[in-house]
Amino acid sequence: MRVAKLIVPLAVVALLASACGPPPAKPTEPEHAEDHADGPPKTVISEEAARAGGVKTETAGPVVMAELVDMAGRVEITPEGQAKVRAWFPGRIVTLGAELGQQVRKGQVVARVESAESLQTYAIPAPISGVVIQKTANVGDVAYSEPLYVIADPTKLHAEFFVYPRDAERVRAGQTVEVRTLSGDARVTAPVEAIVPTADIASQTLMAHVHLPPGASETFRPGMGVEGSFQVATRPAALAVRTKAVQRLGEQSVVFVKSGTTYEAKALKVGRRTPEWTEVLEGLSPGATYVVDGAFLIRADIEKSAVAEEH
Repeated sequence: MRVAKLIVPLAVVALLASACGPPPAKPTEPEHAEDHADGPPKTVISEEAARAGGVKTETAGPVVMAELVDMAGRVEITPEGQAKVRAWFPGRIVTLGAELGQQVRKGQVVARVESAESLQTYAIPAPISGVVIQKTANVGDVAYSEPLYVIADPTKLHAEFFVYPRDAERVRAGQTVEVRTLSGDARVTAPVEAIVPTADIASQTLMAHVHLPPGASETFRPGMGVEGSFQVATRPAALAVRTKAVQRLGEQSVVFVKSGTTYEAKALKVGRRTPEWTEVLEGLSPGATYVVDGAFLIRADIEKSAVAEEH
């Protein structure tokens, strides 16, 4: 009887197990497709929000791209922008009428000297208008060949650039140069005035003089270090975009093409690049409207949307 009691429960368990069958498989959750499996990354921004964010666009098309050579230099006053004030005849300095840093005008009397020969006192006028940048004499000194003052016109400036041998054959007078401060905050475009044909013995560099416009004196000062981009050649590009419009999105260089209120990232294959233009070889159609200013805002919005979708 004890054995029968054990067989019955085991049979019941087996019967129940065969009736119920194996447990159903747990359904698998559908995998998320790539965020932009149906096309390139894009976002929608209203016209009002785009204006508030400073978004500006241009049309992609052909341009003439400049080939640039960058050089370092310094700002100096031009030779005609400075003058040394000397006594006309040797003698004792009676008066000095200008101080260091003083603004003087052409013809203004800046010194009086008593001639050692005639014992007559004569006046010495300023030969140019400008600022006294050197004062090398005092009342009672004997004026002879040394200058009493050096006067400089701070509006007559040029930049002197050091041309290394590898670039000497490419730099020519008349070429256009973008001159900028070392911080990059100020820049002007000016022509190459002259190339000094003699090389420095130590560095073997030539000197290129770039004439600066009068208005440059508000930002550029004598003695300042500057950088210059010399336009040594130009070549046409069938399609190009502004360099500042090109953004990095993942591993790709892209621009954002605008269609209505939609901004779509277009991956580019690029060629030549200058600070102003980037040649487009593939990825963009001529006539496309792309974002120039505010492109980083579009990129940030697309990246934020991608992160939100991942979570």
